[in-house]
Amino acid sequence: MDHAEGLSPATRAGIIVVGALQGLICYFVTWYMAWASLPVDTVWLVCVVPATVVVSTAMSLSVTSFRQTSMWLVLLVMAATVAGMGVWLKWRIQGVDRWNAQDALTLFGVHLLLMSLLILPWLQRRLAVTSQDAFDVWFHDKNWLNVLTILLIFLSNGLFWLVLYLWAELFELVGIDAFHTLFFKTDWFIAVAIGVVSACTAVLARTQARRVQALQNLLTPIATGLLPLVTVLSLIFIAVLPFVGFEAISRRTSVAGLLVGLVLLLLVLVTVVWHPRRETLPYFSPLRALVRVALLISPVYALLAVWALWLRVGQHGWSPERVCAALITAIVLVWASGFCISVIVSGRTTRRIRRSLAPAVGLLSLAILFLLNTPLLDPWRIGVASHMARYQEGKINAEQVSLYMLSHSGRQGREAMVSLQQDPAFIADAARKRALDGLLADEKAKAQLVNAATLEKAIQLAPGMSPPDKAFWQAIMKYQYRLETCVDEKGGCVLMAQDLNNDGIPEAVLYQFIDRGIIVFTHSPGGWIWAGDAVKMPEGLTREELNRAAEQGNIRTVVKPWADISLSGERVDMNYDRLENLQ
Repeated sequence: MDHAEGLSPATRAGIIVVGALQGLICYFVTWYMAWASLPVDTVWLVCVVPATVVVSTAMSLSVTSFRQTSMWLVLLVMAATVAGMGVWLKWRIQGVDRWNAQDALTLFGVHLLLMSLLILPWLQRRLAVTSQDAFDVWFHDKNWLNVLTILLIFLSNGLFWLVLYLWAELFELVGIDAFHTLFFKTDWFIAVAIGVVSACTAVLARTQARRVQALQNLLTPIATGLLPLVTVLSLIFIAVLPFVGFEAISRRTSVAGLLVGLVLLLLVLVTVVWHPRRETLPYFSPLRALVRVALLISPVYALLAVWALWLRVGQHGWSPERVCAALITAIVLVWASGFCISVIVSGRTTRRIRRSLAPAVGLLSLAILFLLNTPLLDPWRIGVASHMARYQEGKINAEQVSLYMLSHSGRQGREAMVSLQQDPAFIADAARKRALDGLLADEKAKAQLVNAATLEKAIQLAPGMSPPDKAFWQAIMKYQYRLETCVDEKGGCVLMAQDLNNDGIPEAVLYQFIDRGIIVFTHSPGGWIWAGDAVKMPEGLTREELNRAAEQGNIRTVVKPWADISLSGERVDMNYDRLENLQ
């Protein structure tokens, strides 16, 4: 059946203009953020840009006429909803570092993409000029069209920029770099080009739906061939499991993900193969019976995943990842249970369940995605509250508190870390206190904490060493990230002069007693540079022992027993790490 839409030339041009406008809005937002030196969590980025992209995507894939009043009302509601979720996201990431904020924004974008795909069939049904097909057939066909359109948008953008890359590189060969500057260094061009190419691809997919359906007709037989393989896998595994015992799978930390992945793959393939236009599965009777048996036991896999996840929650409490895993498992359990019931019952009831199952699961997934981006089901809040409750109740000690999880849990995690700064038991360990203070310090505070002047005061000089010049302290600031522990406590790092290459000029060797590492700096014609390092200092070596060894002259250089090779005057560096490990 041909599902091509008869879009008027004005509507097609309007969709392309919308794509260009979306690119311009994104460009002006990023330009304004840079011009005004706004932080990454500014309302322009977390509210305006997502709302613009979602509205333009929905419009490109669903609009049939720009004169439809209902379309503008729906798009306005969508924009307000996305902006509201953006306001909540802004509150959650306020105060976190740039990288964690960008990760949260990326995850928010993925959620919005999934939500858009789930809501589009309902919007397209509402705005369609004619809708002769039954709703389950419509829902199935539109989901295929929307998913393939999104994939084609990514593919077309990739091919478009590949052509522009070749264009720019070829002209650079003859000394013309204007195209490279325009294509890859002009922000407004990049933003508008992506918007226009995406809109053109959407128009093409909607007006040439028969060709897109050809791709669907190619993928459906592939799924038809994969379904029996996944069916046999699921049946064999469930048959073997009672003999090996459930304890075997409980020891794996990723068991819930594997089980959910298996049943989810089975359900997706069944949905693709057993589509609304098919009354029965397209297999011989024995194979069709195997698929039905696999659907009957699919809820068992979901329940096993629930059990495995509950074990992990009991052992380690909730985390943002486990909250999301639990919700995905719940969706899969509902989906699997629906297919199981449709296999058990017979007659019109089977048809009725199958017709409503995919839309119902889609609405459930849409509701959960929405709640994940609201205070009602915020995984960061749940994970942080569970982790801190376990610590306060004594179920875990200070060493087991996950600063990594807290530092990646937005505002709630930051507030939890601030409370840990007031906990005497937690900050009793100097390393934990240093790590906590480093996570809570902003970039400006870190820059003020580690600078040439503070390093000069904090780093202790070995006995007999003359103070280095100012140029040395300025030069090593290029490696600030490796020197942060030197300012945590007086004498945490000791600087010693040692000639390591027998050229008569001593190198500056920095011994780090907190990081348990050694860094070597050498003087070159261009100034002080990094020469080498060691990541493992001898166990038990203290600052006092190092100073005593320096005073007694017991720190010497050792020539490596195994040499490099010279081939016609060219040196070949040989690695003898394996031999050293055996000695």
